[in-house]
Amino acid sequence: MSNEEIAQLNFSGWPLPDEFLTEIGRVAALWACLESLLDHCLAKLAGFDDLHDHKPLIFFTHLSFPQRLDMLAALCEDMQANFPQLAGYKEVVSKLKAAQLTRNSIMHHGFTYDAQNHCLRMPIASARGKLKTEVKLWSLEDIKRASIDITDANRPLYKLVFRREIPPPWHRPSA
Repeated sequence: MSNEEIAQLNFSGWPLPDEFLTEIGRVAALWACLESLLDHCLAKLAGFDDLHDHKPLIFFTHLSFPQRLDMLAALCEDMQANFPQLAGYKEVVSKLKAAQLTRNSIMHHGFTYDAQNHCLRMPIASARGKLKTEVKLWSLEDIKRASIDITDANRPLYKLVFRREIPPPWHRPSA
């Protein structure tokens, strides 16, 4: 199918209502930015100051998020005697872990749209030692809250490493 033919297709409402797809996309985009920021923070803490140095990219690209968090905690623990601003790293790591749980809940399970309740139905199963199943309902506000949680984890990470406060987008002046 050509790009011109694809441009003529109407994807509206598929596979979910557009307002839900927008918010799920926002969660995915914010998460990608957070992971990139974490990689930059790890590089900075590890002593890589040149943004064009490819070695940090080689070191961090294939690490899992929990491995990156372990590295962040270890670097901060080791360096906080010389850099006291790193002392708050445990709270930052905790926020990052909480944001990851919420993000994973959204991104690792399938959805169906419940038109009657205007929410998404997500069947969840776990088989760690015992089979557990449930159906979680996600409202549009729940998904937006996940974006807020990711942003609220991103900001203190930035402040921890770069010592600069960044206001959340909903408190920034309009352009």
